[in-house]
Formats: sequence, C-alpha cells, structure tokens
Amino acid sequence: MEKIYHLLYPMRVVLISARDGGKESIMPAAWCFPLSFDPPMFGVAIAKKRFTYSLIHKSKAFAINLASPDMRGGVALCGSKSGKDTDKFAATGWKREEGKRTVMIADAPASIECEVEREMETGDHVVFIGKAINVVRRREAKGLYHTGGTEFVEI
Repeated sequence: MEKIYHLLYPMRVVLISARDGGKESIMPAAWCFPLSFDPPMFGVAIAKKRFTYSLIHKSKAFAINLASPDMRGGVALCGSKSGKDTDKFAATGWKREEGKRTVMIADAPASIECEVEREMETGDHVVFIGKAINVVRRREAKGLYHTGGTEFVEI
C-alpha cells in the first residue's frame, strides 16, 4: 500500500523527550506541528505502541527538541531502539537538561517544553496537544528533514 502521507514530505525531524518517574526516552518524530499562536501550542502524533507514548500519557509533559544535521546518527539510533531497553542519552552521548516538567536534550539547537492539554486519538496514533511552558534557544543550525525510510536531507 502506498504511504500517501509521504506526499507531504520532507518533514522536519524533532526529537521528543519525556520522563515518568525514573524512566525516560527520546524518539524522533516528523509528525510535529504548531497549533496556536496564543497560547503557544504544539501537537505531536505518536503511536500508542511506542514507549514514549506511555511516558507522556502518564507524566502529561514532553519536550520538542529540534534535530540538526550533526545529530543524524543519534536520530537514527533513537529511531531504531526502544527506551524500555536503552538509555538513549548514554547511547547517543547527548547531555540531559532539566526543564520545568521533563527532560530536554542540551545538544539540540532549541527545545520547547510542553504540558499536555489534551490527547486526541487519530486512528493508530494519538495526538498530544501541548502548551509551551519553556523555550530554550541554544544555537543556530540547519534543520534535519525526513524524506522517507532512512533518508534525510538538511535545509
């Protein structure tokens, strides 16, 4: 079956980080989007079978960390392993940064920390609608965009 959503690609890659209790994870996501200027709100679509889904569902918080081209190897690693079994911060060598409600990636050019306002089931994914509570800008960088499969471009 044709993946018709690829008609919308390339899509910017972000790294969604989340924590619940002593468990945390990072997952790459291309289905992340702004929803409102005022208040600043963002959506991210995550499959229920993902470990990160359970962390966000329980903690009601997540961070959107922008991925840059120099993070490509870590993006691939985070997309191929589960946070249930792998400490992705240790595996990538990325540094943790404490936010107001969850963990962020200090190596990312920027992070937007969000509190979940609502969850909306959309077929095989859930869209977490989050209100931005913290924005950290660290550096300027090009974006990493997913074109399908394991292919990426930088813009």
